[in-house]
Amino acid sequence: MRRRELIQWLAAAPTIGLLQGCDTGAAATRETVMTPDPRVLQKFGLQLSTITPMLMADFEGTLARVAEIGYQQVEFSALGFLGRPIATVSQLLADSNLEAPVGRISPKLPEGFANLPREEQRAAFRTLAGPEHLLANVEYGLEAARELGQRHLVLPALMPDNFATASGVEASIDLLRRAGEVCARAGIQFGYHNHNWEFGEVDGIVPYDLMLERIEPELMAFQLDVYWVTKGGRDPLHYLSNYPGRFPSSHLKDITSEGDFEDVGYGEIDMPEFVRAAEDSGTEYFFVERDNPPEPMRTAERTHAFLKQMRY
Repeated sequence: MRRRELIQWLAAAPTIGLLQGCDTGAAATRETVMTPDPRVLQKFGLQLSTITPMLMADFEGTLARVAEIGYQQVEFSALGFLGRPIATVSQLLADSNLEAPVGRISPKLPEGFANLPREEQRAAFRTLAGPEHLLANVEYGLEAARELGQRHLVLPALMPDNFATASGVEASIDLLRRAGEVCARAGIQFGYHNHNWEFGEVDGIVPYDLMLERIEPELMAFQLDVYWVTKGGRDPLHYLSNYPGRFPSSHLKDITSEGDFEDVGYGEIDMPEFVRAAEDSGTEYFFVERDNPPEPMRTAERTHAFLKQMRY
């Protein structure tokens, strides 16, 4: 999943002209060898955590700008709708011709949350998003999922301390299964989004692998974040090939050689290879993301430009 050898890059050189008119820079080196039957990613979305500061300042205008860039889909972050009623958000999406096919489990935020100092926001969120509140937060998320016609509802994470011991892993699996049962009764697929901490061994157990093995497919799907799998020292292609059908959605997120975040197409991950493997494994929804980018809207723009010209 790392950078292709120079000879492969040279073989792809004739296609690099496709990048004319956008910021070529490092992205030119991400062009992969063309397959006999190259594909184009027809539809992909933006994970809105990428542009959280913009949404905090101008929720409505930012959604309109996302559509203007060319995104057809969005995925709301763990902060949800920042206090907006579901009906209002549904109308805003319709006005901008945006879809939100995959829901995100988030707690009901207190009134005035957006105006709190950053540290107070984090403290309040951590408390409200704790595992003891998961089932209540799932019920809350189902309201929005029904209103927006979503078939998938994804938990952004359980925190690292939940996977620090073998007993913690077992308890987490039990909790996730119960959340999946709540969603299944509502006709919606529950999902889990990984970070890197689910891949560290605990008493010889890899928590992520145990979740895949223990939790029934009908009760929990997985949203594969390619950056965090790579950061955790694992091969995303291994999971896609060994667990087909378990990853209906994915986060496209790039990594530098130092392990930091990078705009999609400008880092070390072979995105064409990953997207092809994900599609072959059954992934239907792709959302681009970068954590805390220095220039959020520029990240959204140049990532969109890269994926529009990408062939795989």
